[in-house]
Amino acid sequence: MRRRFALIGDPVMHSISPAIYAAAFRELGVDAEYRVRRIPAGQERQMAVAMRELAVGGGGNVTVPHKPAAARALESPSDWVQRSGACNCFWLDEAGGLAGDNTDVGGFAAAVASLPGVTLGRARVLLLGAGGGARAVLTACSLSGVQRVDILNRSRERALSLAAEVDPAGGWIRVVTADGIGSDTYELAVNATSLGLSSADRMPLQPAHVSAGAFVDLVYAYGGTQWSRRAASLGLPSIDGLTMLVHQAALSIGCWFPGTDVEFILPTMRRAAAEALRERGRVG
Repeated sequence: MRRRFALIGDPVMHSISPAIYAAAFRELGVDAEYRVRRIPAGQERQMAVAMRELAVGGGGNVTVPHKPAAARALESPSDWVQRSGACNCFWLDEAGGLAGDNTDVGGFAAAVASLPGVTLGRARVLLLGAGGGARAVLTACSLSGVQRVDILNRSRERALSLAAEVDPAGGWIRVVTADGIGSDTYELAVNATSLGLSSADRMPLQPAHVSAGAFVDLVYAYGGTQWSRRAASLGLPSIDGLTMLVHQAALSIGCWFPGTDVEFILPTMRRAAAEALRERGRVG
């Protein structure tokens, strides 16, 4: 019986996840398909119903803006979901309950590990954004023992709320303004906003205005994002969200198909992701 998986979010039609998972399913020899399903922001009930329907036949992933709402819909959240308050991967557990994980946490850690000379442990991190992606970054930072994370977000109140949730004692997270980071130095600067999906987007902060050793973007684009390209033009190590996307996808497969050697299928998934982006570039 064919198992069915899908990505829930808005926007979602740009996603190359179907190509990545199709290649992985072929490599694993499983009868499964992966599609996208757009559910607009604010439709939390509709999203929860869709998660349940998909989980009965397989499972799926969740992207912006639904990751926090997806966490609330779970009956069996993983530790990473509880720590981050966000869910990006779901399925049915053995008891028939809606289970979920946040594979963005491990995906982000793996992406950072791919940067030469960069480690999260004891690092100082600048984080742009306070949504579901930012929650995963903060969870990975907490588990890695970072020295400090400075959050810069358009809504200061939302950033303060996130900081209070993740770091209630106020020991390692600060909420900052763009004017307040000029004299600070960071090992890593992370764009966890959705800005960069479109070339018309205006970045909340330019890499040239940040003193950082490396740059990571959680979104991806053909030829790189504004954030990753401009950092690279300054001669600084940088990656967009493609590396994180592939690693979190492999971890998701491990949730849906327990016992799978996800390291084995990573090369196939990387090739599929690169080809999907090249194809988009040819027709875009």
